[in-house]
Amino acid sequence: MNLISRLMLAAALLPVSSTLFAQSGVIDYEVTQRVDKERMARFAGGDNAPDIPDVITLEQHFTFNNGVGKLTTDRPDFANGGGFGGRRGGQNSGDTSRQGRGQGGTGGGFRGGMNGGGQFVDLEHKKYQQIFTTQGDDKKTYYTEEDYVAATGAQTSDKTKKIAGFTCKKATVKVKDDTYTVWFTTDLPFSYSPINGLLPEGKGVVLAAESSNRSFTAQKVSLKPVTDTDLAIPADAQKVSQDQFREIRRTEMEKLRKRQPQM
Repeated sequence: MNLISRLMLAAALLPVSSTLFAQSGVIDYEVTQRVDKERMARFAGGDNAPDIPDVITLEQHFTFNNGVGKLTTDRPDFANGGGFGGRRGGQNSGDTSRQGRGQGGTGGGFRGGMNGGGQFVDLEHKKYQQIFTTQGDDKKTYYTEEDYVAATGAQTSDKTKKIAGFTCKKATVKVKDDTYTVWFTTDLPFSYSPINGLLPEGKGVVLAAESSNRSFTAQKVSLKPVTDTDLAIPADAQKVSQDQFREIRRTEMEKLRKRQPQM
């Protein structure tokens, strides 16, 4: 094979190689969230809990590889005054997917919280997968699935801006009672949003969104080989409906509250 043939072959393979490389990596988000202070105090020490501000700042990390992904959250260390301004107090893959949604409806879930579960994503089939493991001697792991929800009535704009090195388009989206300013890119080979229901036509990756109650912005997108192989739900997890999942989690949280010493 002569030099010209080699160069032509290399040029032909370059787009394929770039696409394969972009199939794995990590998106680091900075997240701000208005806090239900009374509820947070119960889980941060009751009457002995430190002062909790109206807004906390967290870091979330979405790791993706070969059609699957997982969202983890750096858990605030309230006991040591952490969690207010991005300081880390340990890492947890949690789930507050129904936060702000009530008991029914679809879309609007803010994912990757700290309620003892996990949040996985089937990128190929566009499904969120929540997991929860019960406590005690007879531990069991359950999971439920939720389809991606395309934004309805999204108002798109010609405005663009760079976020974490990617060109993003602007849209205004209403989910439940919140209105979000959304910035999303179509330059990644999959679709994803930390909040379900923000993607116009269900396509793209949301790198920033802001409402009156919460916001998140991608600080860094690293396209690289991923060594974390724990990106799929456990093989022994039992699938349940969303209603069953909420009831299992509610029951476990009630057990946890009852075990806490009464002041």
